[in-house]
Amino acid sequence: MSNQDGPYLMAGLLEKMKSNDADFRYMATADLMTNLEKGNITLDESNAHKVVVAVTKLLEDKNGEVQNLAVKCLAPIVKRIHEPYLQEIVDQLCKLLLDKSEALRDIASIGLKTVIVEIPSQSPVAGKIVFRLIPKLVEQLKNTQQIQMDTIDILSEVLSRFGSQLVPTETTSGPALQKAIQDTLLPLLDHQRFAVRKRTTVAIGSLVQHTSDALFDALMARVVRELKEKEKVRDYDKLRTLIGCVAVLSRSSAERLGTHLDQVLPLVLKYAGFEDDELRENCLNALESFVLRLPTEITPHISTIVSLALGYIKYDPNYDAGDEDESMEVDDEEEGMDEDDEPDEEEDDEDDYSDDDDVSWKVRRASSKLLASVIDTRPELLVDLLNTVAPALTARFQEREESVRVDVLGTFIALVRQTGSVAGPQKTARGGKEPMNKKRKGANGVVGGDGGPKGILRQQVPRICKALSKQLNSKSVQTRQTGFTLLRELVNVLDGGLENHIGLFVPAIENSLSNTNLAHPNKANTNTNLKIEVLDVIRVLFVTHEPEIFHKHLARLVPPVVASAKDKFYKITSEALNVFVELIKVIRPFQYNEDAQRYEPLPLASPEFGGYLQQIYETTLARLKTSDADLEVKERSIAALGTLLSQVGDLLPREQVQTVVFPLLADRLKNELTRLTTVRILKTIAESPLAETNGIDLTAVVKDLVEEIASYLRKSQRPLRVAVLQTLDTLLTRYGRHVDAAVYPQMLTDLKPLLADSDLHILPLAMNVLCVIVFMGQSTEVMGTIRKEILPQIVDLVIDAPHLVGAGSGLESLLRVWEYMVRFGGAQIYSECVDLLLKHINSQSTKQANSIVAKSIATLCVTSEQNRQATVANFIERAQNASPESMKYLSLLTLGEIGRKVDLSKQNPHLDGILFELFSSPSEEIKQAAAFALGNVALGNLDHYMKSIFDVVKTGGQKRYLTLVAIREIIVSSRDPASFAALQPFTHQFWEMFFEIAEGNQEEATRNVIAECLGKLSLSNPYQYVADLKQRAKSDSPVARGTAVTAVRYTFTEHTDVEEYDGVLAPMIMDFLRAVKDKDLNVRKVALATLNSAAHNKPQLIRESLHEILPLLYEETEVNHSLIRMVEMGPFKHQVDDGLEARKTAYECMYTMLESCLSRIQISEFLDRVVQGLNDPAAEIKTLNHLMLQRLCQLTPSAVAKKLNAAATPLKATLMAKPKQNAVKQEMEKNNDLVRSAARTVYVLMKVAAEVNGAAGAATSVAHPNFDQLVKEATGPQSSVGDIMTEVQKEVDAGGSVAPVAPTNGPVPMDVS
Repeated sequence: MSNQDGPYLMAGLLEKMKSNDADFRYMATADLMTNLEKGNITLDESNAHKVVVAVTKLLEDKNGEVQNLAVKCLAPIVKRIHEPYLQEIVDQLCKLLLDKSEALRDIASIGLKTVIVEIPSQSPVAGKIVFRLIPKLVEQLKNTQQIQMDTIDILSEVLSRFGSQLVPTETTSGPALQKAIQDTLLPLLDHQRFAVRKRTTVAIGSLVQHTSDALFDALMARVVRELKEKEKVRDYDKLRTLIGCVAVLSRSSAERLGTHLDQVLPLVLKYAGFEDDELRENCLNALESFVLRLPTEITPHISTIVSLALGYIKYDPNYDAGDEDESMEVDDEEEGMDEDDEPDEEEDDEDDYSDDDDVSWKVRRASSKLLASVIDTRPELLVDLLNTVAPALTARFQEREESVRVDVLGTFIALVRQTGSVAGPQKTARGGKEPMNKKRKGANGVVGGDGGPKGILRQQVPRICKALSKQLNSKSVQTRQTGFTLLRELVNVLDGGLENHIGLFVPAIENSLSNTNLAHPNKANTNTNLKIEVLDVIRVLFVTHEPEIFHKHLARLVPPVVASAKDKFYKITSEALNVFVELIKVIRPFQYNEDAQRYEPLPLASPEFGGYLQQIYETTLARLKTSDADLEVKERSIAALGTLLSQVGDLLPREQVQTVVFPLLADRLKNELTRLTTVRILKTIAESPLAETNGIDLTAVVKDLVEEIASYLRKSQRPLRVAVLQTLDTLLTRYGRHVDAAVYPQMLTDLKPLLADSDLHILPLAMNVLCVIVFMGQSTEVMGTIRKEILPQIVDLVIDAPHLVGAGSGLESLLRVWEYMVRFGGAQIYSECVDLLLKHINSQSTKQANSIVAKSIATLCVTSEQNRQATVANFIERAQNASPESMKYLSLLTLGEIGRKVDLSKQNPHLDGILFELFSSPSEEIKQAAAFALGNVALGNLDHYMKSIFDVVKTGGQKRYLTLVAIREIIVSSRDPASFAALQPFTHQFWEMFFEIAEGNQEEATRNVIAECLGKLSLSNPYQYVADLKQRAKSDSPVARGTAVTAVRYTFTEHTDVEEYDGVLAPMIMDFLRAVKDKDLNVRKVALATLNSAAHNKPQLIRESLHEILPLLYEETEVNHSLIRMVEMGPFKHQVDDGLEARKTAYECMYTMLESCLSRIQISEFLDRVVQGLNDPAAEIKTLNHLMLQRLCQLTPSAVAKKLNAAATPLKATLMAKPKQNAVKQEMEKNNDLVRSAARTVYVLMKVAAEVNGAAGAATSVAHPNFDQLVKEATGPQSSVGDIMTEVQKEVDAGGSVAPVAPTNGPVPMDVS
């Protein structure tokens, strides 16, 4: 319909809306609403008034259906009319609110809520409507004898959406209106009806988000006064309301309530002792809100709050369960309880108790939630909480009220998860290699001993298991599901630890996986979610405990798991198949033979186990053969079948495996949906020790499998390519002799594109497969293709993209390629490879490319003994006489790489003299290369070279620094036991010499080299050298102190075989880190850098000392004005801040700790420092704090939301900053980057504010006037940074809000706010 027909349509609808026939009125209103929503009708000045009059009149229609439709019609009308008509609707609805008819009042209430919701919160109309609507609502509340709860609801909705319109300005009467609202609402807290009082507290919560401090203080004074008055008359009903109001205020305006906490908290604690259960519940809920939203202010009172909660969590005056402490005692005999000591299933019946008038359960539930809030927000108190709260919660597992029992279990889950988060990932100690099935004993190898959180929790395991096992046999499905969740979390955190208690849980597992209740056959005993949870628990138990523990329970565990694998619901089947994978390893584990250096299968512990394996095998095979199975079921069936073959393949019917299983896997390999899983499983099968002993014979099918798998190298999916390369490597290594030689040339053709891949993971795998092809396919055709096509491509990769093969697995695979080429190609290949590598070296070659070429030539040379001496002599001559500097540089690097692996002193006794002469070269690169070469050549024969090295150091002069660099190479490269032992006779001489040189040298570069040498040397004998460093860190000489502290920093980057060193350093770490408050600025700088390195590389060393470290660190973030000086540069004066570098390092350290030590940081205090950093005069520090604030938005959004007002002012100053008129281009770019950083931070904070308020709901959402005003100015139509905000919004929404953060090995921290 065209818009030209709109007026005629409108006239007809208005006419019908006046009809006496209710059906006509109804249909006309429905058509009006439909056309308005579709935009077929335009409401202009000529017809808007008529529509408003007609619709408002229908609100009073005698027909209820017409009335309801008229209310719905208000929504599209409000969006399309101007302010006068909108005000007319509001006025009419306000009148109807006072009507005697309850139905009309309900209609008016719904209508006003509809209008309020539809008005855009930031529209100009909103403010005018609010200032006219609120007085009417206030007047109604004042003058109406019968308070209408709908009026309070409407007022609350208006304040929630448009409260910011009442913020004081020069042109509005907002403050007066706010005072009028507050004065009207406060008396209603004393109303006789509870529903009125409750709605009033919600309205007050919406109001205080925008009121002034003076009004808030007046409100708090009134509330405190009322509390004391109601206390005198023991009016528990009104006390409950007032305490609830205080809780709402803590959620709505936590920062301001914190200033009144000293007045309010004693009253709340006092009233919690009154003999009224609902009042107690409200007090405990208020305390929970204080703990969550006032983390700093509540800190001194945490112990009191915990004690109160512990007292009330067992408060049950109408039921006596006996002495809980006595009932929870676990004797030695009980600790060994097995399946023969099953909990009594009828025990729950005895505990059942019901009293409709008893509300004490609310007190216990509130206590549990209060304890959960303390656990979540106070990780620093975890040890105390484990000692006090954990036993109390364990005792309450027997809670008779189901909802409370589930809450108690949930609180204990929070405690267990917090333990895992604070203590970090579990480490286990085991001799030799871990077996393939990855079984671990949770009781062994715990880092930190039994004194840490995990040790305390582990000591309580017997008590926990006994109490929990009773609940897992409960009739309540919800209780059992929550209990199994707790069991899973406990096992995950302790990495096992239930070796002596598995038998307690077997009956519950068996019962929960069965579909019927033995006591009530017609009643369901379980549900889908419970089954899935139980199966996951079984899998985790299998993974984290030794197989032998479960052997006596398999008769009860295997049948229900097998039955679950046959379940009709695919998720249960899938989870059961996942359990099969671990169950097979439990039934038939492997053990590592130290003598033979390989894994060997163990015989079955019982003849019955063969029957279990047969059941698993038949069930898995049946599931895999099902054509209509879900994809997840298919994939896990393949995984289970692969585990069967790799773990017990020799026990399966050999003929059936060859004729049924392998063809079935081959079929799944050709299916695009199951291809990836099948490729991975084939790798597992080929790696199995059974394949080595012919327990599994793949020879008959390997040819077809390799051809099929190799063809997938041409596929584009990255996961498939990775899996194919890994599987080909394994298959060809073990069965390459059984593969047709004609396959290898085609495989090389498919492999060639991957050898030019820029993927850091795929490239090394492709080179590994190339090595296997060289080894297995030694034909003229294969070697010719490699020499002509593959090797030039690899060399081009080294020269053009050295970062791909410069370190790690890429470099290892590359060197392996050169080794295999020479070993299986002979002398001719050797010459070709060396010439090919040298061909591309020129002045344009990068240092990294030169280094890789040097390592490659060294590998070729070391592998080919017959060519070694001639090659070394050639490179010595080039190092002395080569005219291109690039070739001389490469020659020195190559000599160093060769000398590290081979003793060159016998054939070249004067090589050190040649290298010393090159220290005088005019080229810095040649000098550094000569020092590198000298250090590595000396490693080949330290006894021969060390005398000349010591002589040069003692002589001093310009060669000393380069000789120290050479010594650093010696120390750093002495990693293997042989070279480390060869270095030992010289370590003491090195140690004293280094400190002597450091004291007399003013060059920072020299001192840094010495510090690195000292740090690496200290690893060789930590008991001696760490203690010496500790003493030197207390020296009177700032140089000695700085050198000692820096030396410790260089040890943090060592991540292998340094557990002994860390154990020695941990008790002394603070002796070095206290240097952050050293009187010497340079020492403070290096101490901060050391702290930053420790936080990044070895956070476990400093976590327990953060309570001492953080105050020192925060102090260094302050601007020290005594370090700011003025420097005259001609006619100009320039301000220099000597403390900037130290301050910047301090903030960098805070950022690092945010990632590695979050669980031990008091977030509120940390945030205060970040907000303070937003005002720092240095742009780089502001940017760093922007990044921290953005990261905190991800980690602790609710805590950040409380600081929005404080952050608004400095962010606004940065966002609106303009460069000077005479600013140069560099200064303008720097300012633009800073503005964009601030804009990005503002937008991320906007999202956090919306998310936190959205999660809290309208009733408890929090307003931030200063931040809201900043958002208006930044995003408004007149904003000078509007374009930047728009660009930043797109970047953030695309995933670029926060700088990338390196992943951690520990669990993801919870929102500690």
